[in-house]
Amino acid sequence: MEEGRSDSVYSSGEEDTFAKQSLLRLRNAARWREQSQYISFEPALLLLCFVVSLSEVVLANHIILEACIGEGLGKEVCQHLSNDTNATERAMIETKVQPLAANITMTIVIIKSVVPVLSAVLLGAWSDRYGRKPAMLIASAGLLVSYVLLTLLAFLSMRVTVNPWYYTAAYLPLAILGGMTVVTAAAFSYLSDVANEQNRTVRMGFMEAAMMVGALLGFISSSYILEWFNVAITFAIATGLIGVAVAYIIFFTEDSIILSSSRSTVEKLCDMFSCDRVREIFATLFSQRSRHVREMLWAIVILTSFIEFAGGTGGIFYMYTRRMFGWDLKQYSYFQFTDILIIIVGNVVGLPILKKVLHCSDTTVALLSIASYAADSLMMGFATKGWVLYLATSLTVLKGTDGAALLTICSSILPSGDMAKFFTLAFSLTAIVPLVSAPVFTFIYESTLQTAPQVFNFVAGGFFVAALVLMMGITFLVRRFSQPELLL
Repeated sequence: MEEGRSDSVYSSGEEDTFAKQSLLRLRNAARWREQSQYISFEPALLLLCFVVSLSEVVLANHIILEACIGEGLGKEVCQHLSNDTNATERAMIETKVQPLAANITMTIVIIKSVVPVLSAVLLGAWSDRYGRKPAMLIASAGLLVSYVLLTLLAFLSMRVTVNPWYYTAAYLPLAILGGMTVVTAAAFSYLSDVANEQNRTVRMGFMEAAMMVGALLGFISSSYILEWFNVAITFAIATGLIGVAVAYIIFFTEDSIILSSSRSTVEKLCDMFSCDRVREIFATLFSQRSRHVREMLWAIVILTSFIEFAGGTGGIFYMYTRRMFGWDLKQYSYFQFTDILIIIVGNVVGLPILKKVLHCSDTTVALLSIASYAADSLMMGFATKGWVLYLATSLTVLKGTDGAALLTICSSILPSGDMAKFFTLAFSLTAIVPLVSAPVFTFIYESTLQTAPQVFNFVAGGFFVAALVLMMGITFLVRRFSQPELLL
């Protein structure tokens, strides 16, 4: 051992703080760790992701219809948008109303992505002090209020003409209270608190799989639910499911942080906006940490941003498959279903095999996952037949397992008191990335459409390769500074 080097990851002051917080975390988690061994917030997350996926498809279609009516074309004319009786007339109507509908949809995306950043980070800091469960309930309450407003607007639109811009205002409660960013950050922080080093990565993989299952079921069932009912009833069902998720959180989960405090509920809520919470946030992000921990954390944030950026091809991938392979919407939906299902299998089956059977480290899991992403993009870029896309996604089953591995690495080097602050920051930043990547990849696709429309796949692959190189650097730092808890 080099002279002057301690076996600890942290300096003496950091080590004392980390030890106290870890002891408190273990003591608070001991009572219910056994009952939380297999399931915690997963059912609530599955329901919430189902609602979000279901409503996005339904609302996008409804906004087009409301924009058409708002343009003064009349309900009878606008009904052509919901059927295929006159394809020519339908195309003419969509040409007129889609610019307005696209602006409204983009505004909703911006509200859901940008507005929650500040509130999410503040709630993350507050969660580290007052608990994961209260933070989840506050954010879930925002979702519930937003969906109540969406339901009321949908019922109102059945009687009178509703300006479609009102639907953007309905998302403000969700955004102001942090939205899904806070929900997911609090849930993963909870897992970091209660899971042990041996099963933490697998548990996080199961939680990510639950979220993807919810999103997949919402995507699949949206057209059927809308066909069986109407938009208003669909939103009412979504609102009811959010209520079920909130009830589950209240009655069937316990918090992993139980701190004695003489403060009232009002004082705790006011503390969310105190200067102390702001100082904690800046300290978490920028304070010097020994053994390059700060640099590793920021490298993981940048790496995740690269992955999110490279994943911003979804908006043009359908157009690419139509042009290259002649796929229709049904064929593309089958492929999307297969792709997501394989990612779920990777998290539910692949992760336990890697961790429990092959005893791979979290850094190795992350490297394999990112390499799978890169291989997937390159194979799709070289594809000349549609079946090659299925082959590519089948051979890269480990893509998508990086999330659990990276979150485990972060939770291993962060004190529990900084967990939610960092997770909400990371999730907030990566939520903004698609706002940049979507127009960039659209520009690339339009520029190469006539000559080589597959180029965007190679650009995405380049970002995955950059993320892979960055992960190699993180792995080097982990091994160089002897942090064995990252190599379990």
